[in-house]
Amino acid sequence: MILHFILLFLSFNIVFADNLIQNKVFNSQQKNYSTENELAEIDKYIKDNPWILKYKNYNEYNIAYNEMIEIEAELEYLKKQPKTTKVISKINVLEQKYYTIKRQEELLHNYKNEPYKELITPQNLSEIPNITNPFLITSGFSYIKNLRAQISVIEENLSSLEKLLTMLYRKAEILQDDTSKTKELQETQNAIKELESTSKILNVYVDIFKKDADNNIQKVQQEIKDEIVKLFYIILSIAIISIISFIIKLLLKIYTQRGDTTKSYTINKLVNVLNVSIIIFILIFAYIENVTYIVAIIGFVSAGLAIAMKDWFMSFFGYMVIVGGGSIKSGDRIRVVKDNTTYVGDVIDISMLRITLYEDVTYTTYAENRRAGRIIFIPNNLIFTTMIANYSHSNMKTVWDGVDITITFHSNYKKALFLASEIAKKYSLGYTETTKRQLNKLKVNYSLRGINVEPRVFSFIVPNGIKISVWFQTNSYATLMLNSIISGAIIEAFTSADDIEISYPTTTVISKDKSLGDGSEGVL
Repeated sequence: MILHFILLFLSFNIVFADNLIQNKVFNSQQKNYSTENELAEIDKYIKDNPWILKYKNYNEYNIAYNEMIEIEAELEYLKKQPKTTKVISKINVLEQKYYTIKRQEELLHNYKNEPYKELITPQNLSEIPNITNPFLITSGFSYIKNLRAQISVIEENLSSLEKLLTMLYRKAEILQDDTSKTKELQETQNAIKELESTSKILNVYVDIFKKDADNNIQKVQQEIKDEIVKLFYIILSIAIISIISFIIKLLLKIYTQRGDTTKSYTINKLVNVLNVSIIIFILIFAYIENVTYIVAIIGFVSAGLAIAMKDWFMSFFGYMVIVGGGSIKSGDRIRVVKDNTTYVGDVIDISMLRITLYEDVTYTTYAENRRAGRIIFIPNNLIFTTMIANYSHSNMKTVWDGVDITITFHSNYKKALFLASEIAKKYSLGYTETTKRQLNKLKVNYSLRGINVEPRVFSFIVPNGIKISVWFQTNSYATLMLNSIISGAIIEAFTSADDIEISYPTTTVISKDKSLGDGSEGVL
């Protein structure tokens, strides 16, 4: 019984030991299989990692460079030896090998000092923009976006490097248990050593870069904020100026309905010019840092333009004289002579460069031009070189006009003078009174003393009789009308008088009758 128990116990132990050995072998196989899979996954990740690719290129460069040094030393030694066929052949082989390795070294030269430069240096990073006007705000946002993208790229590269080191640590740990892969273990440890040094440098670089980038981002953001605030104040200022201008124009419109439309038009033009000028100066002083420098440039440019564009500049200064001096304003009737041609009309606009004139029907258009209704553009610079007559300066509404008629020598010229004077007084009475009131107002600004505005009549001896010249006040804008009425009235009065005869050019024709031998004459 005891023997059976012993045999059973020994049998059980043998089976248990056999199972234990089989389990250990199985576990060992499972462990080796798992390790091999893990190592394969690590090698797969390492193979495509940009850091390991850069490291391999760097390592290959060092190998090529060291091999070049060795070949150079060996060539130097061989060239000192006797030139046997074997030595010459070996030199040729080494030189060929040297040139091949030299070519490889040149291709990998970029990896000599900074093998990881592309992975740690920001790409296409522009200079910090100086936000000085609203158009540069977009470039500021673009810079911030680009800088943040570069930070993200560098952080991703750093994360990739840290993950690579973790993989290499694990690979080295696995390879330490495999004595058949000592060389691979040594290569892995060398890579770890090199990349650990790079990781330390990169961490410091990333910290510095991120701090500088954050400072630059804050600076650009502050400039953008300041520019937006400045733009807001500029828009607010322009809006306030525009509102004030609108209010002034509205008041002018109300004033126009009650009073002088010409004056309101001129003030309206001045308000527009002043409004635009103030806005331009606001923009200049808001967005130009060195105003003195700009003023100097404008001075030089203006000097050049003043020579090249003299007429334009003179027209601009003429505009200042016209508007500032008040010699001509919109609505005035003026007379301008240019190139022996006379233009008479009403001013309908005064711009920076020219006076716009509407040509009305006047005695000038009747006697000289035989045209009317044209729009005449008169350069403002003519104010300095040409005599310009203003028929309605300072709200004067009347001018002197005259009618000339000739009577014969045997007519009663005194009676003719009296009739002409009475007719002129009758038809120009209202204009005479208006002129008196206007001249009284002008005495405030001008030295006017005892000016007689009553109709005047003169007599002159001319070759064909006595010329009666009648002068009277008439509407500045309708001289032909009253001239025509008074002329007709004078003709009717003279023809009705028995002792007044209107004179006109006559011609004496003398004819001779050859049959009678004498001549006769007649008057035509």
